[in-house]
Amino acid sequence: MVICVFDMWRYGKITKSFEDKINPNDEVNLASIKKYLGESQDVAYREIKLAIGGSEKILPVVFIEGIVNLDIFDDMVLKPLQKIGRVGGGLASIEETVYNTCHINALAETDIKTVLSDILNGSVAIVSEEEKKAVLFDLKGFMVRGLSEPANEAVIKGPRSAFVEVMRMNTALVRRYIRSVDLKMDGMFVGKASSIPVAMIYIDSVVDKNILQLVKERINQIECDNMLSVGDFEEKLTGKRYSIFPQALVTERPDRFCSNIMEGKIGILIDGLPTAVIVPAVLNMYYQATDDYSNNYAIAGFVRVIRYICSVIAMTLPAAYIAVMCYHPELLNNAVASAIIGSKQETMLSTVQQVFFIMLAFEVLIESGIRMPRTIGPAVPLIGGLIIGEAAMVANLLSPVVLIVSAITAVGGFMIPNQDFFNAVRIFRYIFVISAIFGGFFGIALCAIALIYYLCTIESFEVPYMAPFAANEGRALLSDTFFRKPG
Repeated sequence: MVICVFDMWRYGKITKSFEDKINPNDEVNLASIKKYLGESQDVAYREIKLAIGGSEKILPVVFIEGIVNLDIFDDMVLKPLQKIGRVGGGLASIEETVYNTCHINALAETDIKTVLSDILNGSVAIVSEEEKKAVLFDLKGFMVRGLSEPANEAVIKGPRSAFVEVMRMNTALVRRYIRSVDLKMDGMFVGKASSIPVAMIYIDSVVDKNILQLVKERINQIECDNMLSVGDFEEKLTGKRYSIFPQALVTERPDRFCSNIMEGKIGILIDGLPTAVIVPAVLNMYYQATDDYSNNYAIAGFVRVIRYICSVIAMTLPAAYIAVMCYHPELLNNAVASAIIGSKQETMLSTVQQVFFIMLAFEVLIESGIRMPRTIGPAVPLIGGLIIGEAAMVANLLSPVVLIVSAITAVGGFMIPNQDFFNAVRIFRYIFVISAIFGGFFGIALCAIALIYYLCTIESFEVPYMAPFAANEGRALLSDTFFRKPG
């Protein structure tokens, strides 16, 4: 065990892919299958008797326990085959016998790679030693949790079902929302060590074919041992692993997923992950919430404008406070300046130290609340906030004005409906603070210009990130950006 762990640490990845380990010249028989699957505890080897060609033959059956629906296999496959065996009506070959007897579709394969891949993905294989082939039945039966409400995307008025870990159930949810012949689902596989099924979903009559081809190429170019997180898939898909701002929209709500697909976007479902990826994604999409389309258009537009304003406040307010206090105190009137100076006289920390202290304290509270169990998670930020707010002021570490600024900043950031974009705002908040320390409002202005320039240079699958604000000559600027038109 120690040696295995050391080898994984030293090499950092699996050296051979699934295809590299299999010899394509191996024949399809029980010995070849056991050669690769071995005697694992969950690999089941069974035998059935069939009447084929006038004689009784024993055929091996191979499947993985736990991912196969054995009830369907017994009712639709074994019982019809055993009935034929008892009456002696078997045909000339196993393939003919299965095709003319079973009540479920089957596929005969002579390629050992395909046979092993289908078995690992939930198929049952009946192996014929003489014919060097296997008849495969797609009978996936994973243990799944029931449909539940989205955990990270609040629902006020709308469907309360969220994606689950089984891709086939997720595709069924999509079909439930979009009942159209134009809905297409292209299947692919990602991962060398474990081929993870991936479904690319789009509306054929609406999607841009150039973007569709580009997304297909990006998925086929993904090189990894396994795909265990949506963040890893997102980085490899967009190819912008060093970019702070997200360029793919991740959602756990089928209704939001389907609404974006109907608008011409491309959705991607990954087997084993309860979230979906939508590409291409632009800046405006991260300020849109699904409930915007369930509320009155005036309320939805008002709240969306508040989101834009709050995101700017969350990014720049601490920096503006530092700039005013350190570089531009003349901007304050006498009453405000006297109040701030009076509150700062007995504090031990400088303005910059206070801002950094309270910002880092809020980051710790946010992360601790996320990582703690749900039963005690909400209590951690509450208790921590009371301790910081009360004890820090009593100990003369912080001034009340800094606490007010930090509280407004934190609440403003929570108005952003997308967690990935909120994380990018959190990072740029520190960049703005550093700019204000060295240049005041001049430094903030330079940082803002650099940020806007950077956003204008980003492209998500050849779509400008700032569209429609900085693309199409502003033709779609008022369609669904700051305001939502009434339906």
